[in-house]
Amino acid sequence: MALMERELIRERPLEGRLVRLRARDLADEPLLWKWINDPEVTQNLMARYPYSHAAETEWLKTQTAPGYGEAGLGIETLVEGRLIGNIGLHRASAEDRRATLGIMIGEGDFRDRGYGTDAMRTLCRFGFAMMNMRRIELDVLATNPRAFHVYEKVGFQLEGTRREALWKFGRWIDIHMMGLHEGELRWD
Repeated sequence: MALMERELIRERPLEGRLVRLRARDLADEPLLWKWINDPEVTQNLMARYPYSHAAETEWLKTQTAPGYGEAGLGIETLVEGRLIGNIGLHRASAEDRRATLGIMIGEGDFRDRGYGTDAMRTLCRFGFAMMNMRRIELDVLATNPRAFHVYEKVGFQLEGTRREALWKFGRWIDIHMMGLHEGELRWD
């Protein structure tokens, strides 16, 4: 890790160039509920079914406590402070020094503008430097080439494909498995 990146971690561990990652709050629930029930948002997620406000609130309660193998955060714009999505490292294992990354940009106006890429880099940097992760992995639907491109740009490498692993939209979808090791994170 370059000296400049070490200084950035020390001064602003959860800030990138465009985003700030922050703890989610119960006050975020209406917006999170809207996103998880928006077909445009969930078309590229594993989610299939609608969520009630009660279910979303219960999920959020489990995600707001730090630690316990979860680092679920909100993505907000650095300048305006507007919440635009969710990101997290899940099922973190101290023994294996790995976690699974998940991301969702809920606000359509902020897709394809670099916010997701910046959030990914910021969270991966945090995972390696602050959570002592050695490996971060993720799954991406084969029907989501935009996300696949972003993950490659950040440094993730394709490690395999689970063929026809998800039934959604009346068809089978392949799931690509990708991984990023400490030292492989790309900044440009």
